[in-house]
Amino acid sequence: MRPVQMFIGLCLLPAAAAPVLAQPTAEQIFKMYVPVQKGVEFDTPEADKFKDCKVEIERGEGTAGFVVYGPAGEVLRRFTDTNKDTQADLYRYYRMGLEVYRDIDTDFNQKPDQHRWMNWGGMRWGIDKNEDGKIDQWRILSAQEAAQIAVEAMINGDVQALASVLLTAEDVKALKVTPELEKKLLDAVSDPGAKVRQVLSASKTLTSRSKWVRFDPPVPGLIPRDDGKSDIDLTVYENAMAIVENGTSHELVSIGEMIQVGNVWKLAQIPMPLDAENAHVSIGGIMMQPQMSAGGFDAPPEMAKELEAVLNDLQKLDESSPEDNVTPQLLAKYNRQRADLIEKVIRIVPNEKERIQWIKQLTDGIGVAVQTGQYDDGLKRLTQLQDQVKANNELLGYVWYRRLLAEYAVRLKEDNEKSRQTTQDWWLKQLEVFAEKWPQSDDTADAIVQLAISLELMGRVDDAKRWYGVLVKDHERTNAGIRAGGALRRLDLAGKPLQLAGRSLDGNKIDASQYRGKVTLVVFWATWAQPYTDDLPKLVAVHKQYQRAGFEILGVNLDADAQGIPAYLARNGGGNWQHIRDPGGTDGQLARSFGIVSVPTMFIVGKDGRVAGGVAAESLETAVQTLLKGQALDAPARQGAAGLAPDRQ
Repeated sequence: MRPVQMFIGLCLLPAAAAPVLAQPTAEQIFKMYVPVQKGVEFDTPEADKFKDCKVEIERGEGTAGFVVYGPAGEVLRRFTDTNKDTQADLYRYYRMGLEVYRDIDTDFNQKPDQHRWMNWGGMRWGIDKNEDGKIDQWRILSAQEAAQIAVEAMINGDVQALASVLLTAEDVKALKVTPELEKKLLDAVSDPGAKVRQVLSASKTLTSRSKWVRFDPPVPGLIPRDDGKSDIDLTVYENAMAIVENGTSHELVSIGEMIQVGNVWKLAQIPMPLDAENAHVSIGGIMMQPQMSAGGFDAPPEMAKELEAVLNDLQKLDESSPEDNVTPQLLAKYNRQRADLIEKVIRIVPNEKERIQWIKQLTDGIGVAVQTGQYDDGLKRLTQLQDQVKANNELLGYVWYRRLLAEYAVRLKEDNEKSRQTTQDWWLKQLEVFAEKWPQSDDTADAIVQLAISLELMGRVDDAKRWYGVLVKDHERTNAGIRAGGALRRLDLAGKPLQLAGRSLDGNKIDASQYRGKVTLVVFWATWAQPYTDDLPKLVAVHKQYQRAGFEILGVNLDADAQGIPAYLARNGGGNWQHIRDPGGTDGQLARSFGIVSVPTMFIVGKDGRVAGGVAAESLETAVQTLLKGQALDAPARQGAAGLAPDRQ
């Protein structure tokens, strides 16, 4: 339902008197008005709480309107007439006391033509030129939101929504790229409807039942204007990925290359689901490809001629790259051929800067291909490449880390307990070696966070703390550093009062202090975390047995999308206790503040409101019995628990 005329009965008194508003009830407002755009998370009380809400007239300089307050006095809605025509033209929706979305009627015809998200809701600002309820173009759009719009558009079969986040001819003109690149960019996004149908017809990963989980981009790259590709500096994400949920499994979708155009991020290609049997990752996007001509190299004529021939062969190979439904064998053959040609380029090119660029491209492409499980032989090439670049320590670190990730993926294919333990021990040692040998690398923060998480999940809490501390000290401004700070606070909670508050699944305020006098299990969980689902029967049983004795559970939900939570609770249990909802999911304020690195994460709180220690499902009953007796736990259990967050699965 889209907003309609708001101020029914509002009229202007003679002269300069203020408008007199016919005041609707909160129930009328809740039932009549919802955001034009779908998927907005905003607070609405349960129907039996409508009577506890109030509506007040609000006036400002040249404006009038209504504001709706919830049962706890929090703002839920605000509708405003900004041009004194007695009709609302701003429709604003709130979550946890902050505005998250607004519909705007800039031409005052009672049809919103702009839509903005803010605070918890994101940062999108969309324009609906023909006022049909669909975004035609974006004024502000982050890379994460652009990727989400693209993937959800493909899930829903909405070609118009997908087209709104693809590069347009106007965008490409603004990028000021060369005519050759302009043609390639526009060809890659032409006829999106046909391209989407082709992709989805061959995919089992992306279906109408898939659900968006998160965006997983690499470090953004700068293409300088003196690179010869554009007259301006360009910011690009190369080989960005997304994660979608299919039932209990999580799958990868290649977003590919993304380019920033002013305040808007756009996709330079149609997203590509990485199905297990036909996974194909582009090795370098259109913008990140090294120059495909030997004319710019300062080389002898004979060498330049040879180089140009190899580059032409490489271009022909890329123009006939495999379709997305090819067999793993054909895909591996293509990767081998491409690697052969790039290695020839590396040997011939006389310019060191260009040579390094080609080596990095070769490394990235082979590394990603190996990790998809389709090209194990690529690991040998990465190992050989390490030996070839060992004279350049910075470049060696770049290749070494991607070889490590590739080798880890290959080793994990050995699916037996002994090999898994051997692989894990090797993995931890290698991460530690990398972090100590290349402390200033752009990849170091990622390596350390994986190391610290693995150590914590193994119960080696002191070792995990040491590496979390390195992240905080040396990488404090990175996402990994911020999360590490939260992890250190969480691991040091034992004996301290628990400070945890938020909104429940139905929008009410919850504070852990309300549980003072009870033994309370706090569990960070999500519907996609199978280990939590496995733990639930034990949690439900202990809660049922000891609730009357003074035991409670407080959940903290980390789903990015709240839509499936009620059905999950009805199906699996867990609905008999309260849950705080962190709308940011695993990247939300609470998840970062507590440094949640695995789901579920559980710790137990004594009657005095102080954290007694971490706990696992198998030891929960013993811990509850001990704390109900007023006794201390013998030793704090580890704070982590089984089940990784989706970006680490």
